[in-house]
Order: sequence, then structure tokens, then C-alpha cells
Amino acid sequence: MKSFTALRTDYGEDTKNTSSANLTYGTTRMNDYHRRLLAAANWPFLHRKRTLTTFAPTSTITAAATDIITATSTIQTTTGVEVTFTTTATLPTGLAASTTYYMIYQSATTFKVASTLANALAGTAVDITDTGSGTHTAHVATEFQPLPYDVDLVESVAVTVSGTTYNPDPAPSKKFWDQLHYTSQTSDTPIYWFVQNGKFALWPKPQTATNVIELNAKIRVPDLNVADYTTGTVDVITNGSVSIAGSSTVWTTPMVGRWIRVTHSDTATSAGDGEWYEITSVASGTSLTLDRPYGGRSLVTAAAAAYIVGMMPLLPEAFHDLPEIYGAYRYWAKEKDADRAAHYKELLVDGQSALFTAYGYQDLSMVIDSGEEVELLNPNLTINI
Repeated sequence: MKSFTALRTDYGEDTKNTSSANLTYGTTRMNDYHRRLLAAANWPFLHRKRTLTTFAPTSTITAAATDIITATSTIQTTTGVEVTFTTTATLPTGLAASTTYYMIYQSATTFKVASTLANALAGTAVDITDTGSGTHTAHVATEFQPLPYDVDLVESVAVTVSGTTYNPDPAPSKKFWDQLHYTSQTSDTPIYWFVQNGKFALWPKPQTATNVIELNAKIRVPDLNVADYTTGTVDVITNGSVSIAGSSTVWTTPMVGRWIRVTHSDTATSAGDGEWYEITSVASGTSLTLDRPYGGRSLVTAAAAAYIVGMMPLLPEAFHDLPEIYGAYRYWAKEKDADRAAHYKELLVDGQSALFTAYGYQDLSMVIDSGEEVELLNPNLTINI
């Protein structure tokens, strides 16, 4: 596999120019090409499963003089979400019934409120001075929630409720979606889903929280711009496990989606298998999880194995060099070196052709069928001459 750092190194060598300005130029050209190539077809390797959970439309709440409101049920607490309050007695001082407020996110179960959306975005909260009396309820206005950060296009949806999986249909238009909302309806049996401005919703509005929504999605193409990370060593990794423990590492959550390789060597106590594994989660600065079990020999405590965390193109491994080849082609074309430009253009065309041959089909079921019915001929009705 070719990480961003490896691609930049190759680009510097292929252009015979390792200046900072040229490496920056190459990075820009590589990212331009990477995005355009991945937009050229419905590539099966760009499809991932992503999950959301349902939120309850209402929740009983408690308020404190710190202005923090705590929900007892799982409701949306995203900044800017509209919310109103009701009570069986008296609302906390600072809040009024039948008044729309705007949430200011604090945590998954806590929030403050603002009197306007602008105030919510600025973090200016309503001053709450007591807890009120009676039972208070928050009513969340929107059914929309943000899509996972890397989702570009939702293609299908499955919702699991108490062991039963539902497959709602996409609402065909915004007009149709709006017409569904002639009256407010809640149910845990979803019928339609809709995406608008990077947010996702089900209809009817979910009645209970924490039901799992599985999205079959095409992911966005990020810029390749993060250098390899090699600080510290791998302390423990076990054959068949998805967990890695580090020593003196500072692994962070932005590393999710990048790849890690424990360096292969001749030293038995610290030799990894030299294969790349995608990182799916980072629990702490010294603990991360892989997308598949580690296949090499186990390394025990204090293994001190060298490793690399790299940012990879979203292309299949055999085609990771295509962005760099394009960058080199653009460089030599800019320098008016026709022979070198032609050489890299030929490599690029051959690589693109191989990519489209291997992966450039539209049917994600992996079965290519013309759709035409083939008539089977009965051999007993034929005469061989």
C-alpha cells in the first residue's frame, strides 16, 4: 500500500524536485486527480456500512442553576435543535411554556438552551436560576439528525427494532416528504427515509430511542494530507485479536480510517507481519482496534515493535500509485518535457484502464447480467448432420 507520505516521496523522486513548493504542488494535483477518478464510476470499494440510532421525540428533564438541562431519555442534543418545554407544575425560572428554544450541546444527555439560533451558535445560554417544581418534559421539534461525517450518499437503510429489521423506502422528493407531515405521527415502524442538507430522518418519527439505523452509504473522498505517524512502539499484539497496545504512543481518534502496519523484520521478538490493517477505533493514546483480526505471530509485552500509521488513498491497493503518477505527469507537462510527460501519461492510461476493467461496473451485487432472457434449446428437437 502507498500512504500519503510514500506518495509524496515517490513524487519528489519522479520529478527530481523535492522542494517544499513542488511537493505542495504535487499534493494538490494528486488530490484533484484522486477526487475526479473516484467520481468517475460507482466504485464498489467506496461503499461502507455506517450506523445511527433513533432518538426519542420527548424526555423528562431536570434543570439546574448552572443552566444545564439533563434528559432522562435519549433525545437529540445537537446545537441549534429546536425544543419546547411543558410541566405538570412550574418550569424552572428562565424557561417559559409554549416557547421555542435552541439547544446548546453539552453531552449526549445534557444541554443548555438559547433564546435564538444565533445565540445558540454563539454559546449564549438562557439563565436558569432554579429547578422549578413538578415533572418537566422536553419536546424536540426536528426528526432530522446529522449523517456520519464521511457519508456522501445514502443508498439504502435498515432499521432494527426489537429484533425485527425494517427496510424503509427513500422518499422520492422534498414535496413528497413535506406532504407526509400534514400531521405529526410517531411509530417504531419506519416507512420512508429522507436526506436533506447532510441530515437524515425517518417517517414516521421514531417513537423510542436507541434503535439501530444501518446505512449502506457511499463515502466522501477526503484530501490526502496527513504524514505517516511512527511515534513510540507496538507493545502487545496477539494473533487473532483486533486490539493493539502501544508504548509511548499518542494515538488519537482522527486516526480512525487510517491504516497501521507492524514492521516485519528478522528480530523474532518484535517482527510484525508487515501487512496493513484499517483502524476502526481508538480507545486511548496507547490502545486501538483493527477492522480484522491480526494475522501475524503474537508479540508479547515490551515487544517494542516498529510500526507505521498511514493515510491511504481510497483506491484498491494495486492502484494506490495512480495519483502520484498523475502528479508526475502534470509536473513534466508543466516543465514542457514532452518525453517524460508522455512516459507518465502512458503509465496513467494503462493504470486507469486496468482499474476500470477490474472494478468499473455499476451493479454492486458483483453479478453482471444483461437482463435478457436466454432461450434454452432442447437438444432432442435438433438434427445433427
